[in-house]
Amino acid sequence: MKFWLPYIKAILAMLCWSVTFVWIKVALKTYHPYEITFLRLLMAVLLLFLVQWIGKKAEKVSKKDLQRLMLISFCEPFLYFIGEANGMQFVSPTLGSLVISTIPIFAALGAWFILRERVSPLLLLGLLISCTGVAVMSLAGGDFSANTKGILFLTIAVFAGTFYAILVRDLTHRYSALTIVSWQSLFGLLYFLPLFLLRDGNHFLHVKHSADGLIIIAAMSLFGSVGAFMLFTGVIRELGVVKSNVFTNLIPVFTVVLAFLILGDTLNTLATLGLALTLVGLVLSQYKDLRKLNRKKIISTFRR
Repeated sequence: MKFWLPYIKAILAMLCWSVTFVWIKVALKTYHPYEITFLRLLMAVLLLFLVQWIGKKAEKVSKKDLQRLMLISFCEPFLYFIGEANGMQFVSPTLGSLVISTIPIFAALGAWFILRERVSPLLLLGLLISCTGVAVMSLAGGDFSANTKGILFLTIAVFAGTFYAILVRDLTHRYSALTIVSWQSLFGLLYFLPLFLLRDGNHFLHVKHSADGLIIIAAMSLFGSVGAFMLFTGVIRELGVVKSNVFTNLIPVFTVVLAFLILGDTLNTLATLGLALTLVGLVLSQYKDLRKLNRKKIISTFRR
């Protein structure tokens, strides 16, 4: 069971992030994107530091590592969200999904070049097949409209997501996921505060607040801003940057399935094929470790 734990955590993290893509459609009926993000982070900060205080789990973070956490938070959630939220206004969902799906590839290149993580041929093949699956799912939309501004914003999101995984890896070996995500959320909240006040502050003061919207945002905070990041931080520590980032391709898979089950969206042949390719690529990328587990089980059986 211990062997499977990182994979279970990775799948749960992607499920948590995926459901927020469905919920945000409800929240956007009342609130603007910056309002939603700011409220998510505010709720996350209050919850995380309350847990630290009640459980007496606060860890002392060195000044150098606080500076690293400030940089990590600047990458994600701040820069990533700025790039994605603004970019998606100027490109089609199809093209946007394709651009964002390149994050695992760039993360693999960055981890290999900067962190010297080993990328085996099978892992690379699984990564490419999985990303191809996401591309095929995106093709189901069929619309590739875009402009330069949208592509530039999405490029910012891609590199922010890439460097987040690379920068956070070392900290995962020194601090708990609770500590990392707490400070990451706090610094992210401070980065978003000026944008929230300047862009959406007036709207937030005068809008007719929705109980459903606030409950959905609270759920997004609990599952997306807290749960998913805490799970994924642990996965990066245990599996490394490359293998953990392959799992991010499960987000569009879960989103498509959840939209089909909850919102009644259609699931056509092309989307189904892309979904299958993504899952096959994911299994291939982890195949070497799975084969090791099977070998250990066989050896253990003979020893008995």
